[in-house]
Amino acid sequence: MEDSMKRIVCLSGVFLMPLTGLAGWTQTYGQDSDDEGYCVQQTVDGDYIIAGYSGTTTGGWILKTDENGDTLWTSTPFCFMGGTAYSVIETSDGSYAATGYQAATLDGKYHLVLIKLDSEGKELWTRMDADWVGHDSSGGIGYSVHETPDGGFVIAGSKQPFIFTDTVDLWLIKTDSTGELEWERKYGGSSQDVGRCVNTTSDGGYVVAGYTDYSTPSSPLSFWVLKTNEAGDSVWITGMPDWFFGRAYWVEETSDNGFISAGYVFPFDDGKHHLFLLKIDSAGDTLWSRMDLGWLSEYGGGEARCVRETSEGGFIITGFTSEWYEEIDDLWLVRTDVQADTQWTRTYGGQEADLAHCGAQTTDEGYIVVGGTESYGAGGYDIWLLKTDAQGDTLSISEEPPGNFDNWDVSVTLGQEIVLKYSNQPSGFHAHVFDASGRKVSEIHSPEQSGVIIWGQHYEPGVYFIRIDDTGSNLTRKVVIMR
Repeated sequence: MEDSMKRIVCLSGVFLMPLTGLAGWTQTYGQDSDDEGYCVQQTVDGDYIIAGYSGTTTGGWILKTDENGDTLWTSTPFCFMGGTAYSVIETSDGSYAATGYQAATLDGKYHLVLIKLDSEGKELWTRMDADWVGHDSSGGIGYSVHETPDGGFVIAGSKQPFIFTDTVDLWLIKTDSTGELEWERKYGGSSQDVGRCVNTTSDGGYVVAGYTDYSTPSSPLSFWVLKTNEAGDSVWITGMPDWFFGRAYWVEETSDNGFISAGYVFPFDDGKHHLFLLKIDSAGDTLWSRMDLGWLSEYGGGEARCVRETSEGGFIITGFTSEWYEEIDDLWLVRTDVQADTQWTRTYGGQEADLAHCGAQTTDEGYIVVGGTESYGAGGYDIWLLKTDAQGDTLSISEEPPGNFDNWDVSVTLGQEIVLKYSNQPSGFHAHVFDASGRKVSEIHSPEQSGVIIWGQHYEPGVYFIRIDDTGSNLTRKVVIMR
């Protein structure tokens, strides 16, 4: 603890003990400029590879961490200068491939980038859209890359002639194993059509999630999913009508040979985006759809940025909660069964904006999640990496015997509320409260340097964890409300 945190005294209604260790962990990466993580994958050696953006170098950023989130190496290739790395994968040869864009201001265009890195993060080769023979060099952005069965790559993104153009086409690209262009396809109409995710399918084709920002008669869908054959020719397209207004950020094939897609819709006049799941069969017909209503109604709404089928059946969804369509509140993690009925939800975050862009199940049946946080880190947005257990928790309930805690006085009484007394805090008192499952249920804030805070009057009896925010130390205490 910092010396400024002199003492917290429990006066009534609490059994207070320290927590040691974490069932999971969280890490931030970045400096006082904006940094954000867009993609994460567990590697075959149990580590993690991340793609994102570095405000310090003003460009795309690839990070490799160990199993505890400690940085092994970072790479900021010149080809991403002025742009972002949106997607990274580990390839079958133990290397890494990433896509994103470079903002080439001299010609007023974004330029799609595909880069191959070795296992130590050193550049093997780089391809930009302007390099491809037979390509019209009109520019664009790569949002998602996936390795194909032949060792090549498929990329989904947007084809954009100029940075501030109104007309954008969904762009699907197939390359060989060295990144040379084999074919490209455009989809959409005279509007803004964007492909955000691509995955291979069991029949040798591809499935793409995307959206149309401004629908036209030729593009009547906002949230949409496209299925193609192995040559990139459209097989079917499905989604939600334009009056729903939404965006699909993720799609993948499921074990029943159907597809699951996630994003958000804006169907009501309530000023909120609503997290949205769409389940599709192999022919492109909708089996069911789900919105966040009733999942976490106290937050009102939110967005999904990624959905993955889990090994136990069901889905893990990552995104953020939002009380208003332009707001980002807390990072949101949702676990459902195979019919998308909620099994649990978790929110993580502080007073500022916190969100997840990508998540995946790990080999220990937990989850790895990456996004951005304004609440923690060095300043501005920082890349936020969270490792959870199978229940989505980063908190542990392992306890250490009391009596070895400098600057802490603890007393034990029973009651119906928690009373905290603190002193000598120049920045006031700040804490988050979690229930026994690890879900954040409350925040405690006081601007006063010293004072008494009463919490828990209207909460059910049981176990809670109070995490005191103290310049990154995040000391956590277990409390029990009695009746």
